[in-house]
This record gives sequence, C-alpha cells and structure tokens, in this order.
Amino acid sequence: MAFSFLKQWRERRNTEDRNPPPITSQSQALNSNELVWFRAFGHQIPFFNCFSFFSTALSRSSPTRVYQIWPGRNVFFFRGRVICGPDPRGVLLSAVSVVLSEWIFCSYIGNSIRIISLSLLLTCTVIVSLILVSTRDPGIIPRKEGSVMEDIGSCSRIRSRRIAINGVEMKLKYCRICGIFRPPRSCHCSVCDNCVEKFDHHCPWLSQCIGLRNYRYYMMLIFSALVFFIYMLSFSWWKIGKMMSEKEWGGFQLVVNMPETFALALISFTAIGFLGGLAIFHVYLIILNQTARENFKQRYAESPNPYDKGLLSNIKEALFTRLPPSKVNFRAVVEKQDGSLTRTASIANSIEEEDSSPMQNKSNQEESSGSYQDDQVV
Repeated sequence: MAFSFLKQWRERRNTEDRNPPPITSQSQALNSNELVWFRAFGHQIPFFNCFSFFSTALSRSSPTRVYQIWPGRNVFFFRGRVICGPDPRGVLLSAVSVVLSEWIFCSYIGNSIRIISLSLLLTCTVIVSLILVSTRDPGIIPRKEGSVMEDIGSCSRIRSRRIAINGVEMKLKYCRICGIFRPPRSCHCSVCDNCVEKFDHHCPWLSQCIGLRNYRYYMMLIFSALVFFIYMLSFSWWKIGKMMSEKEWGGFQLVVNMPETFALALISFTAIGFLGGLAIFHVYLIILNQTARENFKQRYAESPNPYDKGLLSNIKEALFTRLPPSKVNFRAVVEKQDGSLTRTASIANSIEEEDSSPMQNKSNQEESSGSYQDDQVV
C-alpha cells in the first residue's frame, strides 16, 4: 500500500512538473523556509507537512496566512507559531558547542552521579534559554497596510516627528521600508528586514534580533551559559592539575594523553572571557536603562536619558515587568481584496491593549494635543 501511494505521488509530481499550475496568490505565498527545502531536495516533501513540523503551503485549499506572505526575512516553523532569524547557522553552532562540551564532560571528566547530574541541569537550562531567545518574536512592529512605495510616491517629502519624553526631545524617524514612523528606541534590522521595538542588536550567534520581547531571555542565556562554562572549566582544570601532579606530565604530554580535557578547558576559558564581557556590559546597560545601540551611537552623550528611572526601577523594567503581547499575529488569515492581499487580523491585540507606560502616555497626549514638531526630510 505504501509503495502504491509513493508511486501515485511520484506520477502526480511528474505531471505537475510537465504542466505547472498557474501562479496564484496562494502559490506565491512561499516563505523563505519553503524555498530552503525546495533547493535542498528539489521538491517539497509531504512527510514534514503531515506533522506540521515546517511552515509549508502545500494545501491549495488552506487559507493564506500572514507568515506565508510576510515581507521580512524570518523563517517560520510550526505554521507560524515559531519565528526564527534568516540564518540558522549561528544558533545551531551555539547549541552544538554546548552539547559537545557536555558530552566531553560526562565521558571524560565527570566521576560521580552528583557532578554529572548538576552539569546536565545546567545544560538543559542553557538549551531552554537558547530556544526561548532564538524562537520568540523580539518585538516586530507591524508594517503599514498597502503599498509603501505608493505612499512614498504620493508625498514629495517625508516627514519626521519630534516628541518630548520626560522633558527630553526625541526624534521619530520614518522607515521607508515599513512605511511607519518608528517608535522611540526602535530600529529597522537590515538582517531580518523588520522594525523591532526597543532594538538592542542583532545577535549572529543566535540568528535573531534582541529587542523588547526577548531581551530578558537573552540575559538568562548569557548568565546560564557563563555558569555552565565556569563549571566545565573548574572540573577540567582540577583533572588537569591532578594528572600533572600524579604522573608528572608536562604540557605536551598532557595534550597528547588528555586532548579532550585540554580542548574542553580551552573552549570553556574562551567562552568565559566572551560571556563575562557581555554580562558586564549588559548589566551596565540595564543599570542605565540603555540599549546596546543607544550606547554605541552615544545617544545620550549631550542630553539626559529620559528612560533612566533609577537603579531598582531600571532593573525591574528590564527583567521583571510583564512583557507586552506580540503586535503581529503571524497566523492571521489573509483575504484577497481588489487583486491585492490584505491582512484581516495582523495586529495581535486591539488598541485598548496598548502599552500604558508613562512615556507612551506622554507621547500619545502630545500627539493628540498637536505638540509634535514635523521635520521635512528630503
């Protein structure tokens, strides 16, 4: 029965290759993830679609959803429920390095159940943090409905806006790609091709933007990975010292007889230096309530930081306040109107779910009272 099904599927695929179906909006709704699988295998494999592992659009009867036509470069899995960056090599390399270090530790260094159990617990914590930060919406801002180029062409000049936040004048820049005035502290990521709220940076090791909705998971990943590699280095160094004292080995004999332990110690030492620097830098940013991009651009070198609320309030805002919901519902159904695709529910929450922070209320009040100052940008 399985062979007959496979034969019928091959015949149907060959027929479609000879007579391709007409291009419709549904067939055009292939995201970057489907194109990767198409290039890798030459055709789409229905096995993965049966279990909904990957976001494919093989069923012509199923409605088109936002993630299938999203203009950004993100890759979606589980039919839009998981969002990742465009290049998975960074996050795969990070995961492999952690798992390989744990395997070396358990195979050659760990000598008791208690030590190995604690290392496995640390490994699971790092992997969970890695998954949370790399598969979560970092705070993508919805694009303007309709054609952005038509909106730009209708105006001879594009305006930027200036608002006052806690007495400090801030500039809202217009994004030509997304067709919106970006909120304060947001930026358009050139890698993911999205405007991200409270943009910190794009991390190549995670293949994901770090923004408002995944920054605390990023900090959890940094500190859990730092503790993990300190644990690895401590026991590796202990075993190296023990073997050198018992057998009186030199450096060369140590590398020849214990290459895996020496490699783990070297990797752990390098990772501790890198992660320790990141941890210190981001703790400094949290204390000042700045993002990495704001610090790099020296945004508050000549003016006070309007978001600085004091040490405890800054820490609470960065790590313990409730995260806002995603502003884009990537699983929303898209309907065709007047020859163009229009999202029916792109915003995850209505206007009453907007952020109620004092600075947001301040900007909303200024906009309603006409206190915005428009700058003309050629």
